[in-house]
Amino acid sequence: MKLSTEHVKESKLEVNAQALKAEVGQAEVKASWTLNKKGAMVTRWVLTEKLHLKDAGRVIRDNLDLIRSLADSESMYDFSTGISQGFGVITGVIMGKGGMNIASLSDRSTFSISGGASSIRAMLSHAFGDAAYNSVESEGNVLSFVWPAEELKSDGGLVPVAFTFASLDGEKVIMSWVQPITDFWLIFNNYGSHYVSIKVDYSSEEGNQQKEEGLMPLSKREVNIPLDSTNVYMSLDYMRIMKTVQTYRWKTPLGSWPTGVRHIDIKGSWPMYPSFYIREEAFSSK
Repeated sequence: MKLSTEHVKESKLEVNAQALKAEVGQAEVKASWTLNKKGAMVTRWVLTEKLHLKDAGRVIRDNLDLIRSLADSESMYDFSTGISQGFGVITGVIMGKGGMNIASLSDRSTFSISGGASSIRAMLSHAFGDAAYNSVESEGNVLSFVWPAEELKSDGGLVPVAFTFASLDGEKVIMSWVQPITDFWLIFNNYGSHYVSIKVDYSSEEGNQQKEEGLMPLSKREVNIPLDSTNVYMSLDYMRIMKTVQTYRWKTPLGSWPTGVRHIDIKGSWPMYPSFYIREEAFSSK
């Protein structure tokens, strides 16, 4: 795993001049990063395996009484509304054998890690060999987590690097949860000159429902639907173009809309044919 934000510069591995005559794998090298802005981050990990809970949704629903009691002990349960979002179950873990997370808390920070060439490469890029390092250095205000946790230790074991989480909302299970969601929102942005009639049909505890909105050229509309919505059907009727209707369907937003939002960008100016684009799914009707 190799990720970084903007304002990060990574230097090539530097070989210690005194070690140039050593065997390639034993030569001491240094990897370094310059983080030019506060908030810049780097993560580098050698990943080894993924562990997951089989049929997590069913397991959670089968153990609701236990989860409810644990939520109550953490003051995340209310008798009238149930379990609060943010309390739930870790459903999967990705394990790593070596790597690091680096974050700059100030402008113009640097971070470097030194060690044997084969050991540093095992930490940063290759899964072969033991991950290890001799020393780390930093300038500026840097927050870092490095594994193995100790210098000169070649067997730190495996460490969880990332995870998936399912939250409860009352008794609704929200898979792949990342933040609190109270409703689902469809945000329509009309960048063209077409007049659009929007219809959103969906099913919920209250039965089959429909919401309608008119969207003028160069304008915006927001439509919200409840968390238990299923079979969401969006229809865009371009009123100045005879029989031009575009549609899209979502079966179960719960768990598949992690931010609770879908942005729908509408483009095209008459007499050009209209189109829409769903940002979060990179879907275009063209």
